[in-house]
Amino acid sequence: MAAGTALAAPPLTLIQDTLYRADGTPFAGSAEVSWTSFVAWDGTSIPQGSLTAQVVGGLVRLRLVPGTNAVPVTNYTVKFNTGGATLYTEVWAVPPSTTALEIRQVRVSSQSGGGTQTPPPAAGNLQIGDVEGLQAELSARIVRSPLLQVNRAAVINENGQIMSAVGAAGDCVRADGTTGPCGDGSGGGSLPLMVDAEMPVGVVNGVNSVFVLNYGPSPMESLRLYRNGILLKAGVDYTLSGNTITFQSGALPETGDVLQAAYRAPAP
Repeated sequence: MAAGTALAAPPLTLIQDTLYRADGTPFAGSAEVSWTSFVAWDGTSIPQGSLTAQVVGGLVRLRLVPGTNAVPVTNYTVKFNTGGATLYTEVWAVPPSTTALEIRQVRVSSQSGGGTQTPPPAAGNLQIGDVEGLQAELSARIVRSPLLQVNRAAVINENGQIMSAVGAAGDCVRADGTTGPCGDGSGGGSLPLMVDAEMPVGVVNGVNSVFVLNYGPSPMESLRLYRNGILLKAGVDYTLSGNTITFQSGALPETGDVLQAAYRAPAP
């Protein structure tokens, strides 16, 4: 179907198949084949072009210059049209062959409708630069350091590489990535105590205003004090000094009220 400028026509591969609809009736329409310029394996120049073949009774019969061994490697884009609209589009990688090939033997991708489709390369190795945006994504990723080991905590070194923390197995890791014995006062101390749903000690009778916590909240702003599930406001409903809560006269807990506190405190 494609003609070169040489005196002898290039070798052609026959693609022959019968297409059916899902209801078993033969497909009727046309196959519109397009390609970009390439040089066939025998040196024949094939300019960019297209051709249309009618599909009658489901029979597809096309002779095409092989593209898998062309320069550059070239795929064919095939649009199957019926009723004036593109039903689906396929990409074919046509190899040299002395026998007829079915469509399934040359099809490399397919999509419904007439949307634009970029054919994938039929052969050869892809370079990083061949994939749009890949180099930028790779550059943005953290590089693995040769010092990265399994079963070790990971830290980021001064070069932006991920590596294993250096130290004894029982050491604590600090925010700057260094390690040291836990609780030695150099940054690897004990974690703060997290207190939740503690009921302050005190008589709930509408008269008593002083209640005591097990620990002094640190920082003081970490205290969340609830009365019957409603969050109270420090400085408005109560004041805090150490581990002692003093309610304002207009906010005294009444008989039956439930007080609960959540806060952080230094480890005992």
